[in-house]
Amino acid sequence: MGHVASDERQTITIRQGSSVVLYASSAGAASYIWYKDGILVQGQNKPKLITATAGIYKVAAINKLGCTSDISDEIEVIVLPQLSADVAITKRSESKIVVSDQVFEYYLNVRNNGSDDATQLAIKDALPENLSLENLNQPTDGVASYDQLSRTINWNIPLLPNGKFAELVIRVRSKQSGMVSNTATVSAAEFDPNLANNTSTDKKEISGLRIPNVFTPNGDGKNETFYIEHLESFESNEVTIINRWGSTVYQSNHYKNDWTATGLTDGTYFYVIRVRNGTANWQDYKGYVTVIR
Repeated sequence: MGHVASDERQTITIRQGSSVVLYASSAGAASYIWYKDGILVQGQNKPKLITATAGIYKVAAINKLGCTSDISDEIEVIVLPQLSADVAITKRSESKIVVSDQVFEYYLNVRNNGSDDATQLAIKDALPENLSLENLNQPTDGVASYDQLSRTINWNIPLLPNGKFAELVIRVRSKQSGMVSNTATVSAAEFDPNLANNTSTDKKEISGLRIPNVFTPNGDGKNETFYIEHLESFESNEVTIINRWGSTVYQSNHYKNDWTATGLTDGTYFYVIRVRNGTANWQDYKGYVTVIR
């Protein structure tokens, strides 16, 4: 919006999508007549005119006796094209295998593909329930913060010039196994001609331990040990094997996937496996495995 007196020639520049208020300088008149490009503007008899259209405007005042004043100087309104910034976001997680209760990183990359500079960028990333935030690294541009109530990361960038990009690294901890879908969005103050790239979703499989229900230590080189897949992803483990009478026949606090049931008969055994990373709570797995030679 702008305030323009009509007692001198004016040129007003606005952006497409915005408007300007033109004021007549003759106060106290009974009515007014507005012209655009020499043509009467219908239905406009007030001392101000709101317009979003380019053109040359004039105004005349009519007093209570019906006398019309001289037409004012010209007011030219120029409408420039709307500022445009194609902001895009990409969210991706580390390519490594991630198991439950393990820390890994997400990478948020924001880019301005043009054609003008982007301002007031707002990036939002709501964490799903299966993830907890460990920490936010300082972004390359702007400021990032975490809202614990909404579980949302808010990243604000005041200015991202045309062709530039910014990055934020997010460290999270997985809570349990399963597929985690995480979506981030970006917006800017300018018109965005391509909204398809304003959203990015990363899907990450959080693996649990994969424990076999049978193995065959018969010397053929196949399936020779009680092999627990993804066990190496945990810093600590405890493995206990119990026979059908409740006696412990094998126990290790640093299991290396090397138990071959040496000296034991074929049959079914009960296992208790405990794993954890750092000082987190232990995760317990219980079940049965059958030894067949």
